[in-house]
Amino acid sequence: MTSAKQHEKMDAKARAFIDKKFAHAPLLKAEMTELWQEFLSLKLPSTDFMAEFINGKQASLTQRTWEMMLARHLSRLRYVIACPDGGPDFSFELNGTKVWVEAVAPLPKGLSADWLDPNFQGVQHFPHEAILLRWMTAFNAKWKKLLGYQQKGIVRPNDAYVIAINGRMLGAFPETSGITRMPFGLETTFPVGPLAHRMNPETALLGPAFISERYAIPNANEAEVPTTPFLDLAYEGVSALIGSSSDRTNGKPLDLHVVHNPLARVRLPLGSLGGQENEWFASPVADTGEFDLQQAGHAGEQL
Repeated sequence: MTSAKQHEKMDAKARAFIDKKFAHAPLLKAEMTELWQEFLSLKLPSTDFMAEFINGKQASLTQRTWEMMLARHLSRLRYVIACPDGGPDFSFELNGTKVWVEAVAPLPKGLSADWLDPNFQGVQHFPHEAILLRWMTAFNAKWKKLLGYQQKGIVRPNDAYVIAINGRMLGAFPETSGITRMPFGLETTFPVGPLAHRMNPETALLGPAFISERYAIPNANEAEVPTTPFLDLAYEGVSALIGSSSDRTNGKPLDLHVVHNPLARVRLPLGSLGGQENEWFASPVADTGEFDLQQAGHAGEQL
């Protein structure tokens, strides 16, 4: 537990860092200061958090900024957020269920310097598979971390566990959706593929568009990486995924999407994590072995 005196010292260090880091970006400086103040008011900063937040490394700053944005988002959903030692990043109670949240902002490994350069001028392709692989790698790393938390008795069988991924570092102007036009969080956990058309061989006319299936994508070693965690009982400990690519909100609600695991041991109610305009869930279709994948408020696609 961090004391009030420690928080005072952290506040001074954080403000000094923000003032220097964003001296030439007054609007961003004001937003970061407000974000920090709210995080501090929730009594969530720890010594480990501070060491990463002010170490001067952009990757560390992005990771810690994501944690602060996520904490603010959950707090504004009326949850009382805790930051327990030795466990996932956050926890809160929902209708008697403990919900753990593990946050991550993956590094841009495998992405070209041109794609990451905000000043690049020229034509380049959208490296959707490379970006998706970073999301998938981050998701699987946090799933494996869950197994460790379970072995230690920190996350119990009747607890919910949410993986929150931020793709801000995966592009100069990072995308939230992949080649499917669906969120990367959905592509990470369900086998949705690009839009496709069937061609009539006699008339050469294209039929209506439909969502194709993609059960794996190759990594740099040409190994097939499954896109089916939420159709696999091995991942039943993960209740949902929160996804975003934002590093600021400009005074608006956090732009995010939520994907629920239909096979989760502990499921969370729709709307409980926010993202109601971009929330996804799947329901089993009787006697088919398939799932009806739906965006809240929209018709579904069978998988």
